[in-house]
Amino acid sequence: MSQLTSLAVDESLASYFFDQFERAQQRDSDALDDEIEAYVIHLLVDHLRRPNVAGRTSPALATQYLAARERGATALREVGDRALYIAGVVPRSLDRSPVDVRYVAGIGEAAYRGVHARQSRLELFERLADGFGSIIALLARVLEGEGGDLLAVYERWRRHDDPRDEARLVEAGVLLDPEAADRVH
Repeated sequence: MSQLTSLAVDESLASYFFDQFERAQQRDSDALDDEIEAYVIHLLVDHLRRPNVAGRTSPALATQYLAARERGATALREVGDRALYIAGVVPRSLDRSPVDVRYVAGIGEAAYRGVHARQSRLELFERLADGFGSIIALLARVLEGEGGDLLAVYERWRRHDDPRDEARLVEAGVLLDPEAADRVH
């Protein structure tokens, strides 16, 4: 996929998520500050581009967290982001797991606090840790939205190339590129 096409897909997804966040926040009078909202939207787009980051083939989150504590702020940020994605976007992936969303959220909060502790000028990560529960609740409302979980539809379309999923995504305004390199086989 060309960089221009990739950029168009990313911008379309970011625009879609931004609109969904705005609707959910207006509907529920629940507001994230602009910096956190932008961070979370970027995280969603990034995870859609790299679906294996939070998948079952990834190391256990607790193991990743323990290793990240030794490796530093960037590694802790990756753990926090992965925990936020799992808890907020794919919590059902924990259904057959010995851990629950609270456990994953606890690891995410600790990871973001670790980033802030190592780089105190990055107060965004302290705010992410403090608001972790609210952020995952808002993510759930955003992704359920009007018409269901669009992120799940997108991931299913990437795996199975179902024309019904493609039509639903196009109707929602998502620009699709079936030749994208992030296709899961």
